[in-house]
Amino acid sequence: MSGRARESGCAARTARARELTADASPAADLLGFYAALGEYQQRLAEQSASASVVSGFSQTSGSLLQAIDADWVGRAVREFAHWLVRLKPDATYLRDVPEDEWRTLFESYRANPDEATARCSDAALFALETVLQPIAERLAAIWPACGANASNSRCLICGGAPVVGVLREEGHGARRRLVCGLCLTEWDYLRLTCVKCGEQRFDALPVFTADQFPHARVDACDTCRSYLKTIDATKDGRAIPVVDDLATVTLDLWARDQGYTRVRTNLVRI
Repeated sequence: MSGRARESGCAARTARARELTADASPAADLLGFYAALGEYQQRLAEQSASASVVSGFSQTSGSLLQAIDADWVGRAVREFAHWLVRLKPDATYLRDVPEDEWRTLFESYRANPDEATARCSDAALFALETVLQPIAERLAAIWPACGANASNSRCLICGGAPVVGVLREEGHGARRRLVCGLCLTEWDYLRLTCVKCGEQRFDALPVFTADQFPHARVDACDTCRSYLKTIDATKDGRAIPVVDDLATVTLDLWARDQGYTRVRTNLVRI
């Protein structure tokens, strides 16, 4: 069944990023940037609660993304691009993108996220998903899951690809869950199965760890050469998967050096 992380929301993610930054994480700069994004997303979520964000809302027709008003997205992304320049002066080119182009990008994204992701620049996708994520997360909390079972490798709410895995306590062991890269919904998934190609042979699914990060690992697949980062919450109950994913970015760099490709890049396009 689909579900929400035990610690969720912009505020919790921002607090975790600040905590890890204070711990002198090797990804301190990245986490500091992400914390600033989290604060912006929190304000956006609060503002959108009373704004006309949802158009023709229906839980029985269309997808979650279809319910979000494209005109609102166009305005919101343009406003975010103006804000972003304060942190990243080299992002002025995003500030210059017209509102109608952001709206068109969103319409393409919700029609076919995989195709839009393949065709668009990382910077444009970063801006779009930064704005969409808090809205999608809020809607996902009330959106009905579709076809829930442990073999779903895509989000049961919005259809997005998983950005990270997480191990959570269950009985005397741990269950594996996937976390959507857009709406952050969690859902159960098979323990020994590649989320990209479905490979289940044990010998083709190596797991890599590093002493520096005892609660994180790389779940790789030698068949399709993909990998998914997994955060073990049974070893660190404070972990928030999408934040601890960023804190362990050196694992991504190592995996890529070995020729593996991440199943889905995270919000900051790593």
